[in-house]
Amino acid sequence: MGRPRPAAGGAGQDRPGDRDGHAIPVTPLPPHVRLDRVSRSFGPGAGPVLALDGINLDIARQEFVVLLGPSGCGKTTLLRLIAGLIAPDGGSVQVGGQSPRPGRDAAMVFQSFRLLPWKTAAENIAFALPALPAAEARARAATYLDLVGLARFAQRYPAELSGGMRQRLALARALAAEPQILLMDEPFASLDAQSRELMQGELMRLTAVRPATVVFVTHSVDEALLLADRIVLLSPRPGRLVETLDVPFPRPRWQTDLRAEPLFAELRRHLWDRLRDMVLTDPQSDFYGRQIP
Repeated sequence: MGRPRPAAGGAGQDRPGDRDGHAIPVTPLPPHVRLDRVSRSFGPGAGPVLALDGINLDIARQEFVVLLGPSGCGKTTLLRLIAGLIAPDGGSVQVGGQSPRPGRDAAMVFQSFRLLPWKTAAENIAFALPALPAAEARARAATYLDLVGLARFAQRYPAELSGGMRQRLALARALAAEPQILLMDEPFASLDAQSRELMQGELMRLTAVRPATVVFVTHSVDEALLLADRIVLLSPRPGRLVETLDVPFPRPRWQTDLRAEPLFAELRRHLWDRLRDMVLTDPQSDFYGRQIP
């Protein structure tokens, strides 16, 4: 169930055989992203704040991983580490077996659209493709505007687009770079409820058409279960990995309402119980000690 994982060659797994019927060992595929004992602090002097502590995480190619946890647990910091925007204080981060460098393999989509207001939709995408000749950048912009359903609005400015359309434009801009990794930091949090659900379906459709490794940050348990192949649950600061949950629902998922499934409700309750308990027992939380069902 769910998106297949790279073969690990474990027990019970079918293996190819040679002419005499002997099993040929299957070499495990290396992870696309590897975080090994990663820690990161912020702040100068004797009082730095430990944001992440001892994170170990492997992410397979074309896996959709959702980072879920309380506010301030280091989810965005993890994205920035994978993007190569910051370096860990301890441990190591590797992307494709190498230290990450900004802009080489990954594109980011933020909660705020970060569009240039003086440029049209097409120009916003082309502007983000400086390595391409101008004509090729314009052609690629047209391709990805069509992919997200905005071809008719290519010459419109961001102020002339709705919130959902602007987020689709921001997503098209990231996809147009054809990154191997798509890093998404609460990209739908600022949208109204209807637009958010539509954009969740749009993201699933687009990543099926144009596969990439996706690392997605959210505070929504429902959104995590809907989108993820695997959910990584982080503790309150300092962020530590407390659980990983494989999401069992098969793809594609945008054609049915998974929330009607009994298993969806069961997994949602499990994740919410863990999040609630972490927040209510964290002395730094605004909700510390409260009774919340």
